[in-house]
Amino acid sequence: MEQEERMYQVLLEMICRHDRTAEVCRAAVEEDGWQLENVPEEVKTPELCRKALETEAGFGNDRFRLVQHIPSPEVCMEVLKECSKVCPEELYGVAASIRPEVMNGEMADFLLPLDGRCISVLPVHLQTQKRVLVAAETSGMSAVGRGGVPKSLLTPEVYVRCAAHSRESLMMIPWAERSPEVCLMAKTLYPDWVRNHPEFVPESVHNQDSVYTLNSLMESLTGEKFSYRQMTDFYNGKPLEVKRMETPDGVQKDKAVKFDKETGKFSFSDIRQERKRGLKM
Repeated sequence: MEQEERMYQVLLEMICRHDRTAEVCRAAVEEDGWQLENVPEEVKTPELCRKALETEAGFGNDRFRLVQHIPSPEVCMEVLKECSKVCPEELYGVAASIRPEVMNGEMADFLLPLDGRCISVLPVHLQTQKRVLVAAETSGMSAVGRGGVPKSLLTPEVYVRCAAHSRESLMMIPWAERSPEVCLMAKTLYPDWVRNHPEFVPESVHNQDSVYTLNSLMESLTGEKFSYRQMTDFYNGKPLEVKRMETPDGVQKDKAVKFDKETGKFSFSDIRQERKRGLKM
């Protein structure tokens, strides 16, 4: 009771704004850190903000929400770092409490590898393509599927990373965003699930010439399984080494295969020659 009475000896909201001097405000936040809300902006020095946080240190992790009243990016960054160590599950909520004009690139790049959902609370000028990709890689569709991200930044590569994040994230990808690349990633990482849920792959993907149908063709011609990166590189012109491949002209063995997506044709060369060429490059 004594502590509770001491916390409310100085009530800033009852004092004329012009009388809220640095000394008066410091006395107030030393008793109750949440009185920082009523401190004039020009009086909110980083030191005063830290004092408010220090005052609330004994009252649980809710003090991190004080960032909504803190105009100092430096202090907000300190709060985010401490929160990530003490209660990482609260990081998104704390980030959402930071004023848009205070949030900066340093905080954005700290948050996204820890909780990709924070992309949705970043000001638009901080939502870059690179950061959206990081968010998708960190948290999948829970990062980009909650709104707040410009559609222009939701590229096919973003949804590929969402597919790679987890099967749960894959299942949340909108029907219109199930590109050949997304479907290939799904088939590569979760073959049994895709086989048991053929409806996941749109008919349009099955029917078009793409990296997805090329993968299916190569699997049937070689009897091998290929990684997502191997197949996308192959689709874009990089040679693919195969042990055995059936062709209309007979079986090709131990060859480097190149695919021309303009003509849809294959060409073959000796693996050793391709490796030597790669070393020279």
